[in-house]
Amino acid sequence: MQNTVSEPAREIPVRGEFDVIVAGAGLGGLAAALAAARTGAKTLLVERNSFAGGVATAGLCCSIFNCYFTGKGELGTTGIPVEVADALAAAEGYGQAWRRHKGHVIYDVERAKWVFDDMLDKAGVQVLYNAVTAGVVKQDGGVRGIVVETKSGREAVRARVVVDSTGDADVAALADAPLRSCRTGLHSLCFRLGNVDVDAFVGFFRKHPEQYPELMDVHWTLDEALAQYDDCGTFLFPHGGGMQMDAFRRAKADGVLPERIGTHDTTDACQMHAIRRLGVVHVITGFVHFDGLDADRITRSLVDGRRMVFTVADAYRKYVPGFEKAAVIEVAPNLGVRVSRHLDGDFVFTAAMMAAGTRQPDAVGRAVGWDSKTLHKGEKAWGCQVCRDDSFDLPYRCLVPKTIDGLLMGAGRSICTDNPWLLRVMVHTMVVGQAAGTAAAVAARSGVPPRAVDVQAVQAELRRQGVELG
Repeated sequence: MQNTVSEPAREIPVRGEFDVIVAGAGLGGLAAALAAARTGAKTLLVERNSFAGGVATAGLCCSIFNCYFTGKGELGTTGIPVEVADALAAAEGYGQAWRRHKGHVIYDVERAKWVFDDMLDKAGVQVLYNAVTAGVVKQDGGVRGIVVETKSGREAVRARVVVDSTGDADVAALADAPLRSCRTGLHSLCFRLGNVDVDAFVGFFRKHPEQYPELMDVHWTLDEALAQYDDCGTFLFPHGGGMQMDAFRRAKADGVLPERIGTHDTTDACQMHAIRRLGVVHVITGFVHFDGLDADRITRSLVDGRRMVFTVADAYRKYVPGFEKAAVIEVAPNLGVRVSRHLDGDFVFTAAMMAAGTRQPDAVGRAVGWDSKTLHKGEKAWGCQVCRDDSFDLPYRCLVPKTIDGLLMGAGRSICTDNPWLLRVMVHTMVVGQAAGTAAAVAARSGVPPRAVDVQAVQAELRRQGVELG
């Protein structure tokens, strides 16, 4: 059988022309589009789902790890990442109270969808949902737009600069930019349980404090977790904590919770994000290990994952207080892919550059790193992220492809690093996105390719948008 087929050449209509196109509306793309539009660029945001947020909505990862603050309690990240956290927390009803606590900024994904739409609308960003980026428009060795597939058919959209915020470096791959791939990633399928008595669940830990796995995932104690619950109405049970809790140990011993369900293992990791107002708990548990670009494996993991979700939910109802009447109300539409493909650029961002106090001459963002330390005394206990005492700088150079003009990377896990895990969390990817969107707009306005943009002009615009660069 012939392994390839020929696609006939054809002309396709041009949908429109923009200063900046952002492909991918995850949190990195959201930040990039907001930043570009606020810089004055005519901006289009293209997204394959029917809403913005990416992993934060379609992946049902309903919390932002609070690495905004340094270990000294100082705000180490500013700009759009803080604005997004404030907007999500305000929509949930607890506003800036999240800043008083180390725990995650937990939110309702359905509210998040309209929060993001509202932010984009107010910034003047044009949005195109249910649109797959299927190709790039190239001219004179550079990217000058993208090709999209929608219900309207196959169309081209032109731009002076394109920001690749797909997370998987899809635009860069279509443009034949040099890339690196992670053949074995770690991915999850999240879900939501409704009709949960959240007060009873949290009350169990008030009565049995030894069952709460302190100093895991987040560097905090049960008292700190309860303080956030009493203040914000949200409660975090840390990732890996299920392995330390007697309820899940009994479920495994009784055969109700298998070690593996299809392609998914670690079914007892059980990170939980509880929202008292809704009676809802988001759950992240079970891992699959494969190339995050393998369509067949993704399909299999989604099928197995849905079976896993209902198996795990049964264990919750039988063994965990407060979940006796719980029901599965949503399974994530998208698999939570952590790492896949990233840029092979001229400048490599390294783990050493995340050290506290590291400064860069071409800084276009500032964020806080952490050290992973195993402090919980339980067997096979996971580590916790201990935030460092100072921030580090994001250098502009790691966003720029080697050989392709007209393109910038706008997602943390797909920039040029020696380890794509370094900047994949939500806060960091928004820092990357705001930097890329701002630089793209400045380059478009100046009529120069991104690699030749005046970084000082980009820095000045970022400062105008509230980003502190020192």
